[in-house]
Amino acid sequence: MRILNFGKIIVAIGILAQVITTPVHAQSDWKKQWDGTVEAAKKEGEVVIYGPHNPVYQQVWSLFHKSYPEIKFSFVPGKGSDHAQRIVAERRAGKYLADLIMGGSSTYATFAPGTLEPLKPLLILPDVVDAANWFDGKFHFADPENHAGLIISGEIGTRRGSYNTKLVNPKEIQSWWDLLQPRWKGKLASFDPRVAGGGGETFMFFYYTPSLGQKFITRLLSDLQQGTDWLATGKIHFYIGSGQPIMKANKQGLPVDLLPHPMKEGDIMGGGSCCLAVVNKSPHPNATKLFVNWVLSREGQIAWQKYTEVNSLRVDIPKTDLPPDDVPQKGVNYFMLNSAKHNGQKGRKALHQIVEDALKKAGKGR
Repeated sequence: MRILNFGKIIVAIGILAQVITTPVHAQSDWKKQWDGTVEAAKKEGEVVIYGPHNPVYQQVWSLFHKSYPEIKFSFVPGKGSDHAQRIVAERRAGKYLADLIMGGSSTYATFAPGTLEPLKPLLILPDVVDAANWFDGKFHFADPENHAGLIISGEIGTRRGSYNTKLVNPKEIQSWWDLLQPRWKGKLASFDPRVAGGGGETFMFFYYTPSLGQKFITRLLSDLQQGTDWLATGKIHFYIGSGQPIMKANKQGLPVDLLPHPMKEGDIMGGGSCCLAVVNKSPHPNATKLFVNWVLSREGQIAWQKYTEVNSLRVDIPKTDLPPDDVPQKGVNYFMLNSAKHNGQKGRKALHQIVEDALKKAGKGR
């Protein structure tokens, strides 16, 4: 009996030792990999980024540079479509110059499969790898292969719609279906939903939301006017589309504002320069890996959110630097506008056909 008990004690000690040492080994593994990446990155000494014209990036990069002064940034500004064409042209000439490409979600749809590097294998820091630290408990991607163009931020509230503050009580609008009541007939407006950047993104939300869908779109288009200046003059009362012009008009003192609450059917998250991706055959792979891990870290995302003034998809960082309306709320279903699932050509073509048919039926076709 004593021998048996002694044997059990030995087994228990062995199991306990395994439990204790496993996290230590895991910690030493990532730490060893991280230290090696940092040293190799310092030798490479550069990260080349193709991205949009946005001066706030410089503020984020300056914080990175304070921690890693040996690494400089070479930044090539421009539109996402121009960058995509530039990279294709460079590679045809046998040149591999870019490490990272940053920009809007549509940027990543134009690259040939394999041009963008799968991102998850490049992640090292435990707080970055932990999906629980990210919105909805997972990573969201904008590229068609759903593994390279990581979405790191998403605007909230700019596509709920906007209204004339003298003529509309926003509390009376809790569902998109409320706008189909007779009182709104002839008082609604939107940009052409077939045009990206106008009302198209909001109509993509309508299309993919089961409680709205084709039936809602068809009925809505029969009542829609086209034009934005009418909102401030009172010719229309509610406007559907991107809220950026409305926010500008509001600051100028005009009687317009964004709807202050999400609709019953959910809210749209997305837009802007939301994403980043690593280009394959990167000329500075270690410096690129270092920067990606840093900018996705808690420190990096606090800086990103502060300077871009857009909600970061990291949920473990403070949101006090954002207006309350710009922070995701519990219990709200968010439509990830920038995801590949909702940003593909198949869905857009289907939506455009619905719009064409509805406008033709309403006698508004062109």
